[in-house]
Amino acid sequence: MRRTPIAFALAITVLLLGLTAAPSLAAPRNQAVGDRLDLRAGDQAFPGSTPFHIDHGFVFAIGDRTIGLTSFMLDMDGTDLTADFIRWSPAGDGFSVDELWYFNFPAGLTGTHVFTRHYFVACDDAGTPCDGNRINTPVETFTISAVVTFTTP
Repeated sequence: MRRTPIAFALAITVLLLGLTAAPSLAAPRNQAVGDRLDLRAGDQAFPGSTPFHIDHGFVFAIGDRTIGLTSFMLDMDGTDLTADFIRWSPAGDGFSVDELWYFNFPAGLTGTHVFTRHYFVACDDAGTPCDGNRINTPVETFTISAVVTFTTP
């Protein structure tokens, strides 16, 4: 008699574990989807309703003391987007590393949208003025927009 509730509890536990693991198996974490939309190219056309990603960020010399004190934001049509993940990796030259913010668009987009990149660095009153703020306060140092028209196939 006592075995039935234990078997039932075990079955429920296995089912719940399977349901919580399924989404992570279906959508890999920290992986870019589709082709890269490079906003450095400026205003451009891109295939609509096609998965794509945007990644931008910073490159640092190894040993640079400002690593980790930068930030990148992306907005679309004036609305801030949340990065899907941030990746640190060697830049390939043996002397630098990059920090890139990735924004995935698995369903793609349609129409015309304005993407604005915002770059923030820590102020130091040497190269980047703090304007009365504490040292290492994030300061926006560069902003640039690109208009992307998503074309229909």
